[in-house]
Amino acid sequence: MPAIALTMNGECLSFENYYLMRETFAVDRDMIRRCMAACEPLAVEALSVYGQRVMWQGNLPVYPIITSPSDNGGWGHLMPMWFEPSERPVPFHTLDNWALFALVYKSSFGDSDETRGLINDAITAENLVRVVAGSNMLLPFLPSTQGRGTFFRHGMLPYLLAILWLGNETCSAWLRLHELGARRFVMTQSLAKRDNPIEFLRELEYNIFARLERNAVHDDEAVASFLSAEGTNSIGAPPLLGSYQRLFGAINLGISALAKSYADRPLVDWRSWIYQEISVPYRMADFGNQAIIDFIKNV
Repeated sequence: MPAIALTMNGECLSFENYYLMRETFAVDRDMIRRCMAACEPLAVEALSVYGQRVMWQGNLPVYPIITSPSDNGGWGHLMPMWFEPSERPVPFHTLDNWALFALVYKSSFGDSDETRGLINDAITAENLVRVVAGSNMLLPFLPSTQGRGTFFRHGMLPYLLAILWLGNETCSAWLRLHELGARRFVMTQSLAKRDNPIEFLRELEYNIFARLERNAVHDDEAVASFLSAEGTNSIGAPPLLGSYQRLFGAINLGISALAKSYADRPLVDWRSWIYQEISVPYRMADFGNQAIIDFIKNV
């Protein structure tokens, strides 16, 4: 197996670690169906009248398709689940192994006794699939965002909801991990010193997804190259891996900023506030802007 010199937050992002995680983060159709079945009634509740409009025979019109990295719509190993929001019913193209996704995701939280303990308890394959599947079950059916929705802000509301659906202890661990990762992202990207961090995130989002699609990270050789120090840029990180790392950092920030902004509400009692949030603030183009700015100021 190829050696690697690149580390992030104290955790070695190595092909060896990826390979060891492949068995733990293998995903099959039964797991996807189980996770979707757990999330679907909660998603319908969260969507409220929006969910009632799109239900078909009592269910949301979604179904899983298990795929491999070589047949994953150009996303390779880097996108564990994707869909075309305009398709009905909505096929969820689901990667058959989430090891690389999980490896970089976990490394985004930093390396400390606290993060290691939380990760070991909370970041399981089933929990990871539940969060991604739960958020994706909401995204195609949420109301319009004036044509100006962004993943790092609007997309983080369904992501946060899916985390809340994990149950109290697991949910608390996930939120704490995201907060730690968000603080690290704010510092490493010098967001407090930027004149317009919201515009920076908007441009970052576009650049990240443009870079990740058609990435050709679809086999073991490509994964090893992706994680290796070969062809590093001036700051010592491969451009594609650097984009992938920043993706998780920005996700951490978006989720944590929203969670902090809802501190005056019963966060886990999402049924008491989610319909109002979806019906009004979520639909605005500036949704989440102030929450992110406030979070950055307090890091």
